Amino acid sequence: GMIVGILLAFIALWLLGNFDIVTLPADVYGTSKLPLDLSVMDFTLTVIGALIIIALSSFYPAKKATQINVLDTLRNE
Repeated sequence: GMIVGILLAFIALWLLGNFDIVTLPADVYGTSKLPLDLSVMDFTLTVIGALIIIALSSFYPAKKATQINVLDTLRNE
């Protein structure tokens, strides 16, 4: 899941860097090409942040699921 997202992000970054998909008005910004610069630190912090969000968002439902007595739930249905 996450590896596919990282690969898609690199493909999008390559496409935006090599083809003029997004053009800017040169008289306003001084350049007509979208400036793209991905540092290793930005990439690493983004991946770590996503992993933290994923871990936190899956912890609460998993904790609630462990507190449910499955046999009582099945008997009452």
